[in-house]
Amino acid sequence: MKVDARIATTGAMLILMGGIALLSLGLPSKAAFMPLLVSVPGALLCLAQLVIDLRDQRRELAVPGEATEGPDIPEEGEGRSELTMFVWLAVFTVVLLSLGFVVGGTLCVLAFVRLNNQGAWGAAIFAAAGTLAVLSGVFIWLLELHLFPGYLFEILLS
Repeated sequence: MKVDARIATTGAMLILMGGIALLSLGLPSKAAFMPLLVSVPGALLCLAQLVIDLRDQRRELAVPGEATEGPDIPEEGEGRSELTMFVWLAVFTVVLLSLGFVVGGTLCVLAFVRLNNQGAWGAAIFAAAGTLAVLSGVFIWLLELHLFPGYLFEILLS
């Protein structure tokens, strides 16, 4: 049975979210709050997406007359969206580690929305402002959480 790239990606993300949730259970409750806040909903969404992907794959296999004989030849562009997702995941990781959640998260959202909307600055600025408002207003002000400031700022400020 051929493993679809979308199913493999969803499975990898499910394992990642589950691992984060399990590792955060060993942390003190205040430190575990943020990883659990992200990983538990993420794992549930990945699980739902995995069920949808498996159901769609089963339907594709059940359609008569679609099967072709010979080796599976990947279609042009197949797996490209997964590669793009992993590149963005790497970019988000590097930027968040270097600039922190507030600055890095806002800049990453700005870049992501800007590049995926082919130049729509309005939507990108709105999304970045919303990210900044949620990170500052909800996590820092309302929940009084200390968000990671980033290694670059720690080096510059020390």
